[in-house]
Amino acid sequence: MPFSAQENTKVTKKIPGLQLCSYFWHNSRAFDMMKYLLLPTFLILFLFRPSQAQEAHISSTANADFRPAVVLAASGTNYLNRLALRGFSLDSQGVLIESLDGRTVYADLNSNIGFNPASVIKVATSFAALSKLGPEYHFETGFYADGTVNKTTRTLNGDLIFASTGDPVLTTIDVARLVHEVVRSGIARVTGNLIVTGPFSYGMFYTTDRATKALSQMLRRAGVRVGGLTNGGTVRGTSIASHVSESLRDILFYQNAHSTNSIADRLGEALGGPRAVEEFLVKDVGIPQSDVYISHTSGLDFNRITPRATVQLFRELVFWLNLSNLQPQDVLPVAGSDAGTLRRRFVGEEFRGAIIGKTGTLPGTDGGVSTLAGIAYTRNRGPVLFAIFNTMGSVATYRRLQDDFLKGFILESGGIPETNASVHRLNN
Repeated sequence: MPFSAQENTKVTKKIPGLQLCSYFWHNSRAFDMMKYLLLPTFLILFLFRPSQAQEAHISSTANADFRPAVVLAASGTNYLNRLALRGFSLDSQGVLIESLDGRTVYADLNSNIGFNPASVIKVATSFAALSKLGPEYHFETGFYADGTVNKTTRTLNGDLIFASTGDPVLTTIDVARLVHEVVRSGIARVTGNLIVTGPFSYGMFYTTDRATKALSQMLRRAGVRVGGLTNGGTVRGTSIASHVSESLRDILFYQNAHSTNSIADRLGEALGGPRAVEEFLVKDVGIPQSDVYISHTSGLDFNRITPRATVQLFRELVFWLNLSNLQPQDVLPVAGSDAGTLRRRFVGEEFRGAIIGKTGTLPGTDGGVSTLAGIAYTRNRGPVLFAIFNTMGSVATYRRLQDDFLKGFILESGGIPETNASVHRLNN
């Protein structure tokens, strides 16, 4: 696992300014007034200082591996002040705001530290699915008769194949309709086996084994007896019942707008599991292995990703969508407009349509996790990418601070573009 539980607590050792702030804050009542006066100064000097790569560039122009100069956003300073004044440890927070092209950094706090992204990791699962399957992909599920059917005895002399491609939105009603079609085809007995191919889950049956057993029971209740159960193999025989899902693009939009864990976990299994999504980020998106660890493709449990990697993920996703003649709002919700977890955030004419992104919430994990990442559209700075990770605190308070931070950033960036409200166009 690339991230240790102690990693975030080591930040103050790396940043002397935070050590000094911590000393004044916790050890001397005599400096109560001084800490309120000096804290913003320390935040500016040490939290928004040039990165090590930048410092190396200043001392040697021969070093081409450098990051652009950090531009201090007033909204960022205010955000960090409010976190600190509420007693939230800055070691447990991560922020990165960059221009779409990555040339300008507007805010950077612990961007190289791994935090729990919660449901923001669904964006990684979405990108992996889009890249592997395509936005117009449809999951197909159905029954095939591999053998001959005796109409008199209503017997299939052979195997009944259930072909599954891992439809993440397959419901119990969908499966019941497929079983009904088997009965209508004149089959009441199968001399061979019920063979399930591919990943398969539906309703409350989240694994292939459980779903296969439930399917067998549903067939039996419908009057169809099978000789046995097996998993694996290839699709063969004559189609007797089929179901086709909505497009992957539509599935992903619903998943991300409503943050539906069951869809993301099932989709992840169809892709090969958490490890497959993690490998996609490393090999295809170019995220360093040390910057990401995925245990659940829905964001449950203890995933880890850095703000730096999250912004890179969104950047690559935006460019990929653009090349596919799609826009971010085709797979992600627009705050203040679309139904879901962002519906009541960034409302009002001055902010509606300015944010497209993904929320993440885990109240009982890592001391309370609230995350928000995506794209902010501004008049003067253009589209900017952001990742805000908050842990070890009140989820409700973190949400308010996130919203105020981004609202302030949008206003100091000239407000929203004239053409807004889900009609943004991003060019590569």
